Amino acid sequence: MKICFVVRSLFTQLPSYTTTHLAFEAHRRGHEVVYTTLNSFSCNDEMKVLATGVSLEGLSISNRFDFLKALHSGIAQKKEVVLSDFDVVFLRYNPNESETEKEKGRNPSVEFGRLLKLQGVMVVNDPGGLTKAASKMYLSSFSSEIRAETLITRSPVKIKEFLKNLSKPAIIKPLHGFGGQDVFFIKNLKEININQIISSVSRNGYVMAQEYLPAVKKGDKRILLLNGYPIFVGKQPALYLRVSPRGDVRSNMHVGGRRKKAKLTVSDVKIIETIRPKLIADGLYFVGIDVVGTKLLEVNVFCPGGINNINELYGINVGRVVVQDLERRFRYRQSGLSLKTGSNKNQEWVLQ
Repeated sequence: MKICFVVRSLFTQLPSYTTTHLAFEAHRRGHEVVYTTLNSFSCNDEMKVLATGVSLEGLSISNRFDFLKALHSGIAQKKEVVLSDFDVVFLRYNPNESETEKEKGRNPSVEFGRLLKLQGVMVVNDPGGLTKAASKMYLSSFSSEIRAETLITRSPVKIKEFLKNLSKPAIIKPLHGFGGQDVFFIKNLKEININQIISSVSRNGYVMAQEYLPAVKKGDKRILLLNGYPIFVGKQPALYLRVSPRGDVRSNMHVGGRRKKAKLTVSDVKIIETIRPKLIADGLYFVGIDVVGTKLLEVNVFCPGGINNINELYGINVGRVVVQDLERRFRYRQSGLSLKTGSNKNQEWVLQ
């Protein structure tokens, strides 16, 4: 296969990144792997999407550390590529992580991705699905039984009314936030300056007010899904628990969160079964979901991560399973067959 990874910057990539795990595994298995960035994209009158690509084609590299070091060095090949020539294009670009407020939330890779999909490329994740899931509001499309009670608004009056009626602790955060930024724990309205908090969170857009889930004290669970199903490496599901540091409601690893082993529970399966049809319908092939207790907290579709933590915790190789599944899809596409997902985990193969 020819696989392209679209990233924000090649030189900010780290060995621990999920992108690195996937790219190295594909390279190790003999596929042509190319990295490129949105800044190098162009589209000509023939509607071909062109980009400057960096690859290690023809080189034998034994580990992902040397793989990334080689990509950053002068031995990597730099060449102009036509993205419609690729079999798979991973849009590993998170628009919410823009360095400037003006660009935040905008994702030009989606528009290029739409064109590539029309030209027969498998785009991960599907550009239409990325547009639908571009904010935390995507959660509202799922049953209220599996998610926390939530209000999305810019009205301070409605936020305070929601918190008052909730009559229990809550979380306030930006609708388009990421990485645990501007997340506030509201224990008692009388003990805080709620107006100041709302003003701080809402300065760049809508606010998400959400009931606080006490189960978060035990951690939130990241589960990686492939085409709506949990990824399994043998009998081990690809998941782990992120536990918040003392005195912090955020469990993100960069703010001191700790990782722990976890189990796939009956309630986890119920959540996955509930959201699977929509994930598949929206073309969200590689997804990370965050679960607290029996509730779905977030659906990560742009740059779902966690492979490094999962691999180190359990001594497995999640990237291999993902690439093997892509290989399977590629073989069927090449032979004129297509995949049709049934209502259960078994795949039904049908002639086009």
